[in-house]
Amino acid sequence: MTNPPPPIVDIKDAAEAADLYSNLLDTADVGLVVIGSDHAICHWNQWMQSRSGIPADQAIGKRLSAVFTETRLGRLCQAIKDCLEFGMPAVISPSLNQGALPLRPLPQFAATFDRMEQSIRVHPITTSRGEKLCSLTVRDVTLAVQRDRLLRQQAAELADLVTQTRRSEDRTRAILQNTIDAILVASDDGNIEPLNARAQELCGPEGDPELSNIIRFLLPDSEHTPPQRPTADRLLTDLGTGVIEVLACTPNGRNVPLEVAISHFSADGRYHYIITLRDISQRKRHEMEIQRTMAELERSNSELEQFAYAASHDLQEPLRMVSSYTQLIARRYKDQLDETADEFIHYAVDGTQRMQRMIDDLLTLSRVGRHGKPFNAVPLDSLFDAIAANFRRAGLGPAGNIVRDGFLPTVTGDASQLLLLFQNLVSNGLKYSAPDKGEVRIYATETDESWKVFVADNGIGIEPQYHATIFEIFKRLHGYGEYAGTGIGLAICKKIVDRHGGTISVESAPGKGSTFCVELPKELPIVIPPESM
Repeated sequence: MTNPPPPIVDIKDAAEAADLYSNLLDTADVGLVVIGSDHAICHWNQWMQSRSGIPADQAIGKRLSAVFTETRLGRLCQAIKDCLEFGMPAVISPSLNQGALPLRPLPQFAATFDRMEQSIRVHPITTSRGEKLCSLTVRDVTLAVQRDRLLRQQAAELADLVTQTRRSEDRTRAILQNTIDAILVASDDGNIEPLNARAQELCGPEGDPELSNIIRFLLPDSEHTPPQRPTADRLLTDLGTGVIEVLACTPNGRNVPLEVAISHFSADGRYHYIITLRDISQRKRHEMEIQRTMAELERSNSELEQFAYAASHDLQEPLRMVSSYTQLIARRYKDQLDETADEFIHYAVDGTQRMQRMIDDLLTLSRVGRHGKPFNAVPLDSLFDAIAANFRRAGLGPAGNIVRDGFLPTVTGDASQLLLLFQNLVSNGLKYSAPDKGEVRIYATETDESWKVFVADNGIGIEPQYHATIFEIFKRLHGYGEYAGTGIGLAICKKIVDRHGGTISVESAPGKGSTFCVELPKELPIVIPPESM
């Protein structure tokens, strides 16, 4: 079935033809402007009215420059003049902004374009009476300009991306070639390709002929025949540990220990593996040096422990004899000698007793790390009950002098050493406080990873410059006549805290008391030597 032919318009006279052509011009989807020989506008169609906002009766009879008084139309006015005088056609492109008319863009382009992008065609017209006119055909090319801008932007971005990609490739290539690690890539068919000079040196034609076989053996299983298992001396670390170490042989006969790291990626529908080989010769040498140093330290510690035990045992016997006979002389010849002799005897007895206490404390210090008991859960509430009972029995802690604020946690450690630690801190707090007003307060706080136990007193305090040195052995801030002690107690505390993987510190000021903070981890750190537990 064919469509019926379009109806035939019957134009009977010139007036009807003129009306028809006028309607066609007004309904065109482009702007149509006709300019007479006097440069005045003689036709202004509906498209121009809607896009310029200027009705036809306000434009006809005026020059184009008089209609758009605030816009420079130099290029377009010159083209109209050349068209009327010489019959020259012209095209004003969108890039010539001085020749564009100030027409409004469509709403969808208003946010991007302040005025319509347009292409203006200037063409001469000669009437039947021989009159020369100039026609302007204005087309809206905003969409085309927008697309052109977008294409140019995309082309610039693509060019920049290509440049960046090339730079990245050059940088990656330079990094690969200059890295100290050997980097290889292997596909699932077992083919191995060195990616840098170090890999070529180790696995290339001049490298270890068996290293490629070892690498294939370390890769995940594939459908291909698995390679032969390397000899035991070539695999330095067992495969089950997660860290793979192999031994490579260089052409000059030197053995190089390598650490192997393997990762994979997927490309072209196949698995590929990246193998990194790191020379760990220096690390192995350092490990051997550390092992030798540790062995020497163990031997030295054992010798020092034996010396400390022998010193404490052998020295105490003559000290006890000197002390016993000196005390015997003091009792037997009391009031028979002059005051000077009694004073000398007193000094001798006191000196031997202080030396005996010092030897006992040194022995305790030497045994903290070597003769500790296994770690168990230690409730600090029960531990401080025992400390308070010990002080009451010794007459050093009257009721109310040792105060506990709030909850005390259960920590993990050696109960006997923790008892000694906090007993020393409480004893210090009472010793350096006024006998009738002395008070030691114990409280605890919690962090995500540790417990902090505080022992605070209202004693004489410590000057800031001594906060770190008081934990060193034999560091006394007062003479023997002022306060008793050997200067080893806080050193023992620090060694106990070190064994438990914690820290000890003090905050104090003269006349404002001291607060010792013992921080113990909730989980045992790996630095604790197993033999100490």
